[in-house]
Amino acid sequence: MNKFFLLILFCFFSTFISSQTWYREEINDLCGYVDSLGVVKIPFEYMDAFTYEFTDSIAFVAIIENGVGKIKTIDRNNKKLFTVYSSDDIGEALFRIQDDSTGYVGFADLNGSVIIPPRFFYVNLFNEGFAAFNTGGHLEPMDEEHTLIVGGKWGYINKEGKEVFPAIFDKARSFDGGKAEVQIGKQVFCISSNKCFER
Repeated sequence: MNKFFLLILFCFFSTFISSQTWYREEINDLCGYVDSLGVVKIPFEYMDAFTYEFTDSIAFVAIIENGVGKIKTIDRNNKKLFTVYSSDDIGEALFRIQDDSTGYVGFADLNGSVIIPPRFFYVNLFNEGFAAFNTGGHLEPMDEEHTLIVGGKWGYINKEGKEVFPAIFDKARSFDGGKAEVQIGKQVFCISSNKCFER
């Protein structure tokens, strides 16, 4: 009797867990999500879906909005949360989001929470807890797909959005091994994660 009860309990929890995972499907060139039983959970309305197994709080999808292709995040209620900056990667569990009206960039996490509100003209992904940001620059096209940031000054923020190095650098690379190469005028030197300048 106990074994039978345990078997039923196991089957119930297995079905419950598998029903929490939704899977990317495509119909008539549009993407949506279904559960393990094939029940539609997110309608087939997206140009593409980049999250193949929707188990977390958000998924990344492609849409056309006002005639422009964008990558958005949606939650499990199919609510559109953020515009994702470019075809972005995730750096240290954070990804860049963009304010559609201002174009400014910030960060959100994989739970769908805004960690750093969009306030930067441009900011790199986080590496070793720091992200280089630019202020006062502008974009110039390199080719049909890529742009280059020209001018302005660079600084660094931490994951709380605080400026740990002010925007005084003409060039700034990502941190690697606790150090980052920066440039002021023609002088190139390194800064370290303990906020020291090394010439």
